[in-house]
Amino acid sequence: MAIENCGRSPQAATSRRNQASSDSNSTVTSRRALLGASGAILAGGLAGCAGLTGGTVSGSSNDDGSDDIQLEYWLYFGAQENEEMTSLVNEFNSQNNGITVNTQSVPFNNFLTKLFAAVNSGSAPHIASYYGSYGRHLEPICNPIDDYLSKGTKNKYFQVAWNNHQVNGQTYALPLDIHGKALYTNDAVLEEAGVDPDYTDWQSFSDACDAIISETNSNALSMLNGRAGQSALRAYIIPLIQAGGQIVEGEPDNYRVTINRGAGQKAAQLMADVTGRFGWDKQTFQSDFGRVNDFLNDDLGMLIEGTWGVNNFETEDGDLPEDLSFGFHKPFMFPGNGEDIAWAESNSMYFPRNDAHSDDEIQAAVKFAEYVTQNNTSWASAGGHLPAAKSVATSSEVKNTDLWKKYGTISTMYDMVTSGQVEYQPRTSIHLNSNQYWLPLYEMYLQNIDVGPALDRIVNSLQPALSNQ
Repeated sequence: MAIENCGRSPQAATSRRNQASSDSNSTVTSRRALLGASGAILAGGLAGCAGLTGGTVSGSSNDDGSDDIQLEYWLYFGAQENEEMTSLVNEFNSQNNGITVNTQSVPFNNFLTKLFAAVNSGSAPHIASYYGSYGRHLEPICNPIDDYLSKGTKNKYFQVAWNNHQVNGQTYALPLDIHGKALYTNDAVLEEAGVDPDYTDWQSFSDACDAIISETNSNALSMLNGRAGQSALRAYIIPLIQAGGQIVEGEPDNYRVTINRGAGQKAAQLMADVTGRFGWDKQTFQSDFGRVNDFLNDDLGMLIEGTWGVNNFETEDGDLPEDLSFGFHKPFMFPGNGEDIAWAESNSMYFPRNDAHSDDEIQAAVKFAEYVTQNNTSWASAGGHLPAAKSVATSSEVKNTDLWKKYGTISTMYDMVTSGQVEYQPRTSIHLNSNQYWLPLYEMYLQNIDVGPALDRIVNSLQPALSNQ
């Protein structure tokens, strides 16, 4: 399974302006020189939603010499998130409370396949991280945990996150965070174009995009940063809901896919127009990080990207370029009579079935998950996500981060969450993010297929899969 970029770019792209720079853009040239010299947004592996990780956290014994309950935890986090989760695991293990957690890194592309195989072979771990919207898909291989939860646990998390971790009235996972997509704006490009758009009005926004094209050498807007169908799905959901549509209609056991007409078609046409009729974005992908590099090089004015995307801007020292000035806005500019809603998701902790796991081990696994999800203040700065536990999200440690105070990425997501302006993708029994369903959206965005055929192809593959759940 291809994944959406959630980490640092391996290198800064050569920009169009860099080929013919002048004194008038000496600031831009300076940053480009810095990026090239330092290998900014380089190395360190992937950060954000998913990536490759390495190593394990080894077990230990209690001070009295008795053996701990040994728990196995599978995760897919990379770079900053991997470091933060390792710290949380070590912190938990150091409490000498009779529980020791050992981690195993599993490549994200193989995570679901390996997890299902492990359950079928009786070798599943006690805990496994995956997306919160996947509860219905993972329900057949995971334990519900309501009987193991501490009193009042439900009230410790934001309601939208808690609700999306319920399947048939039972809790199957605990959320680490809430992350979502919004709009990054490059202040230098907007200033050069002489625009200050209203991000809640399509006419104002589209006029600003046109001005960027006519007044600068930059592209105006990219809705897609990543070559996977999952990336295209997440981008599409935003204009779709604002146009008044949904991915599916009906109940989980009788979902109907209707995106090839009405609001679904309008949202897809708008998405295709960004690279087509509007000419706001290019029709090629040189690399998974090409749009990020364009944004950093002042060759792109606006970018639909996740809260974790700010990590992509960092230099190899973990700092944001000093002369990079950007904004982060709710992406509520799309036309239509729908709601001001954006896509959201959670990294979450599930509890796979294994007959060899004792009741005490399941209880210990839930205790660990409660600890991690309710004590992860640095998860915000590590991954750029809003912690899902309310007390953590509103703690002074989180509110004093630059991502909350200076850049506004986490605080904007907090406002969206508390205002009811985020929505998770449909919880289905199928692997909904699969390329087999959504790659036509990616091809449509690059003008390789027309809107109608792209949507028909999606419906003709997705509807039978949902009907056979």
